[in-house]
Amino acid sequence: MFSENPKKKICEYCNKKYTPGYNQFERQKYCSLKCKWNQRVRKEKERGIFKGGYNRETHIRLWMDAKSITDISAPCHYCGIALYPERFVIEHKIPRMKLKTKAKTQDITNLVVSCHECNAEKATTDYHDFIKRKHGRNK
Repeated sequence: MFSENPKKKICEYCNKKYTPGYNQFERQKYCSLKCKWNQRVRKEKERGIFKGGYNRETHIRLWMDAKSITDISAPCHYCGIALYPERFVIEHKIPRMKLKTKAKTQDITNLVVSCHECNAEKATTDYHDFIKRKHGRNK
């Protein structure tokens, strides 16, 4: 019969004592999967990576639609500044708070590539009002 490992470890995320799974004493660093994923998210946020819940395909499709043919950069949908793959955000034309379902929030026709500054400036402003304000004319 197998006996439980009597050794205890301290979780690298929550600092609680726990008993690692069978044959996992050397490899296991966290008391649970929740702690493991929370630590991963914390490290990504420290590095400036905010995923926003979109799958990789959505990021790639938006990037490829926005980028120019001759350059790796893509223009910001609002101000036109050159953006590169590591420094863009997915912006909702209609803000998420005004949409009722998750399917509508992830509808690719409602998403554009934007710089951080325009994303923060637009916030929950109506898309057409923001375009008028940003460009100083009617569109």
